[in-house]
Amino acid sequence: MHSLPFEEDPQWREVLDELSRIREQGDYSAESVEYIKQKLQSPDDRVRGGAALAAEGCLFEPYVADLLIELAENDPNPSIRKAALQSLEGVISEGVEQGFEDTTGPESEVEYAEDWAEVEYGSLREDYLRVKNLLFRLLEDPAEPMEVREVALAVLGNLGFLEVIREYIRDFIRSPRKSAQLVALHAMGKYPYYWEDELAEMITPDQDKALLMEAISASYSSDSEKLARRIEAVLHHPDPDVISYALMTLANINKTPELGEILQQFSLHPDPRVQETAREAIEHFSRKNFDRFMKDEFGLGE
Repeated sequence: MHSLPFEEDPQWREVLDELSRIREQGDYSAESVEYIKQKLQSPDDRVRGGAALAAEGCLFEPYVADLLIELAENDPNPSIRKAALQSLEGVISEGVEQGFEDTTGPESEVEYAEDWAEVEYGSLREDYLRVKNLLFRLLEDPAEPMEVREVALAVLGNLGFLEVIREYIRDFIRSPRKSAQLVALHAMGKYPYYWEDELAEMITPDQDKALLMEAISASYSSDSEKLARRIEAVLHHPDPDVISYALMTLANINKTPELGEILQQFSLHPDPRVQETAREAIEHFSRKNFDRFMKDEFGLGE
């Protein structure tokens, strides 16, 4: 697909600046989309990588997914394959949102959202099946670089309600490779109610910082008193980042007795990052309790 050895685009810095501008400003005009498609085919690795990341914002424009799939399958640079896979995550998450994995199965007739109407080169369902099959092939192939397999599982974490994906998550969390464990924890965070025991086991004061923070983050959308108690036990961790993660997660789980008082105490913490996070957590906690009261007492949604 690309000439080897590496070919350099003499304007690669300017190109990356423009791709960055497109991403930051969300400028996905017809001209910008065409620019991204051209750069996805550049002989310069840096340009292809930047374009692969920028393509996330125009994933459903004609032929963009095709170009990303080609890079994810065949690019000689693993970093570019990873970037392409990350951008293709939108296809999987949108397919899940549209119910392609419901009991009727992905081949059933599905009512498409207006924004994802079929176009001449295919449909969202077809792209979904192509990307899903690609991800499974990469994940299941031991000859693939582990870093590529890790990204494949991170994307397939959106399908974590499927037992086959949960089996891979179990394999990765048992890996001696820290990056694989981090991917497993990230995937657990998509559906944390499957992983209460595993997350609780990872949330200990003496845990590696990165793994601890990822485990706390994975617990964020849970409704688990058990996880809340485990997170409370790390509130006196020496690292302000860990404390900050713990406070926001506790505020969202909202199962901690006297949580309001705890958050108020940490709003006076000597570290300014913890102070700011505690104040944000208080606002979040108050909003959740207000919404819950209005729902319980008056039947109003959030």
